[in-house]
Amino acid sequence: MTIVYHDIKPWGRSFNEYVRMFNLTPDDLERKLLGCGDGPASFNAELTERGGNIISVDPVYFFSADQIRQRIYETYNDIID
Repeated sequence: MTIVYHDIKPWGRSFNEYVRMFNLTPDDLERKLLGCGDGPASFNAELTERGGNIISVDPVYFFSADQIRQRIYETYNDIID
């Protein structure tokens, strides 16, 4: 599958949003976790800072942080609408 940059609308959620969305318990957060399709979500970074063990995978990671940031800027209003 080829990822086409102009088709991507990257959006992510925070640690607290993930916890609520997936009903994660403190025990869950102590397990080894795999985040699939995480996009630019901060959950991985925030959990890692808290001592968690998580790996995130997403085809969008093919692109640089600057490219993802630019695409967020380009699609921000569409997502918010």
